[in-house]
Amino acid sequence: MEGPRSLLARLPFTLTGAGVGMACMLAATACFAVMNGMIRYLGKDGLVPPAEIAFFRAFFGLVLLLPVLAWYGPSLIKTQRLRMHALRGTIQGVSMVLFFLGLSMTVLAKATAFEFAAPIIATAIAVLFLGEPVRTRRLIAMGVGFVGIMIVLRPGFIPLAWGPVLVIVSVIIWAGCQLMIRSLSRTESSFAQTFYMTLFLMPLNFAAAAPFWVWPSLHAVMVLVLIAGVANVGTVLYGEAFRRADMSAVLPLESTKIIWTASIGWAFFAETPDIWTLFGGFVIFAAAAYITIREAQLARAAK
Repeated sequence: MEGPRSLLARLPFTLTGAGVGMACMLAATACFAVMNGMIRYLGKDGLVPPAEIAFFRAFFGLVLLLPVLAWYGPSLIKTQRLRMHALRGTIQGVSMVLFFLGLSMTVLAKATAFEFAAPIIATAIAVLFLGEPVRTRRLIAMGVGFVGIMIVLRPGFIPLAWGPVLVIVSVIIWAGCQLMIRSLSRTESSFAQTFYMTLFLMPLNFAAAAPFWVWPSLHAVMVLVLIAGVANVGTVLYGEAFRRADMSAVLPLESTKIIWTASIGWAFFAETPDIWTLFGGFVIFAAAAYITIREAQLARAAK
């Protein structure tokens, strides 16, 4: 029986080349933007509480993974790091609930701008708590990213609402989770990480959703299934982008996510993001992209 890698190798989109990787990145960012739009639709109109959306995101995500697991067998999820998976799933669950709650109260483009800050915050955590070396360029990029966050927030010029605060807190928690993912990626497959993430997300998100539980309508259930499906497809495409092309070629295209989300916000929620949000978002992204690409270059040089 063919394994997942050999099966993927037979699909057309796995042809090598920077162009294919860039196309995968564009498609992935569109998927994530559509996912955020659907989450905002359900949360903003009160159709489903945000914590419940997070639960169903994990539940249907796991359901969609089970046929693959049944086909290829339990070797796909074999692991000796179950505790790390559990910790990662728990922390990501907290981040997801806060993000979904914040997203229901925040302009889509602004929420996306804050999402770009995750690699910057992860770098700061690694320097402060994990003893990673402090490099001048890294510090400058982190400073630029912080300036970008201030441009989007503009404290003292506009009221600081709860929505952006919750999104920022969720991004800080997600940044810590990224460090765990970096560690897990050394020994665990992407499928195993996704499977255990959704497995451990479900009970935590259900506990958060239970006090506010509302049985979703058939329409809402269909949207929830779409959220899980689009998220899974986006995750696969995102991984393929980095597998098919150099990071320096595909990572800058992640900035298109703010364009997708701004367009969805304008078309479906009558949201018109101000120029400062867009400018600050691109500043944050540029700093994060520089840190990510630079660290990859240093890792290659070390090898």
